[in-house]
Amino acid sequence: MSWLCVLGWQAGSAAGCYIAGTEIQGLIILNHPGYIPQRWHGSLIAIALVLVSLFINTLLARSLPSIEGGILLLHVFGFIAILVPLWTLAPHAPAHDVFTTFNDGGNWRSNGLAVLVGILAPQLALIGPDAAVHMSEEVRNASKTIPRIMFATLFVNGALGFVMLVTVYFCIGSVEEVLQTPTGYPFIQ
Repeated sequence: MSWLCVLGWQAGSAAGCYIAGTEIQGLIILNHPGYIPQRWHGSLIAIALVLVSLFINTLLARSLPSIEGGILLLHVFGFIAILVPLWTLAPHAPAHDVFTTFNDGGNWRSNGLAVLVGILAPQLALIGPDAAVHMSEEVRNASKTIPRIMFATLFVNGALGFVMLVTVYFCIGSVEEVLQTPTGYPFIQ
């Protein structure tokens, strides 16, 4: 069983770097229309991200708490920096359309099944509480502190994710047009 966990960590690390690398490539496509993307470009950026992660986790291990604090600030301010322009500058769909229109773009023939299949990827955003369990041996009064942290993480991430989700629904525009983006990631468009 332990080997499966190790393989999961390795696959998760590789997948995270690959997704981040291809998202960076998508941003390049968005900002430089003359750029012709190649698959190996995204792989090369992913390898660079793996090397940066390796460098930070090995040579800068003592600075890791400060780096993580900086990333937290970047995350919070980035959340605000994305939401405020969308709320103030983007065209908005009527609330009736946002909350009553369902699109089965995968041709599942059932809105319920389409929702269940579509919820698998966003569900990953809510697995953060698992991280607190790994720190339980280093926390005072872990039997009370860890469950509180786990629930707080779940509720905060869930609430912020819901705000972002509703914002994107109001501002997305034509779904068919957004899905045809050359960036490979509709949320970048």
